[in-house]
Amino acid sequence: MANSGEILSLYKQDEKAALQKLFDVYYEPLLLYCYRLIRNSESAEDLVQDCFVHIWRSKRLENFEGELDRFMFQAIKFRAINYVRDQCRKDRLYSNISERKEELPAYFQEEEAGKEIELLYRTISRLPDECRKIFLMACLDDMKYREIADVLNVSINTVKTQMKIALRFLRENLTRDTFSSILLFMSTGK
Repeated sequence: MANSGEILSLYKQDEKAALQKLFDVYYEPLLLYCYRLIRNSESAEDLVQDCFVHIWRSKRLENFEGELDRFMFQAIKFRAINYVRDQCRKDRLYSNISERKEELPAYFQEEEAGKEIELLYRTISRLPDECRKIFLMACLDDMKYREIADVLNVSINTVKTQMKIALRFLRENLTRDTFSSILLFMSTGK
């Protein structure tokens, strides 16, 4: 790989040029590495691109010390591990939901789904105002925690705390399957 010191010193002079060089040098090797780990080319591209976007947004290279090669490959390895873990969870959840649906005739599935949605909305409406607002922004508007914090002019920790409160409340007040459906919806939307 290229001299990491060269990229890091370029970053101090010209951030855009350094990020472009970082991308040019690392994109293909990281893509091949990620593909070897997850065996899905589209998802590998997404993970590698997300990694570069994260580095750019977080300004991670600003005060970086260490081996850039090692850092880049570890970042992809951890993203790949998280991806595989999340895929396994989704697969298990989908199989549980599909097994449950096969047990009921179609009419009862629709009626039951309507009742679950009604219960979900009633339960969400019982959340404290600020908590409900943050939860809906995250779930329905598909906003990231940072975006919610910026819009509401609160700290990101406030958003995280309110989301924990909302999820705990929903977990305690909904059936396991309904709560699992919410988690599935949240994980596929982000």
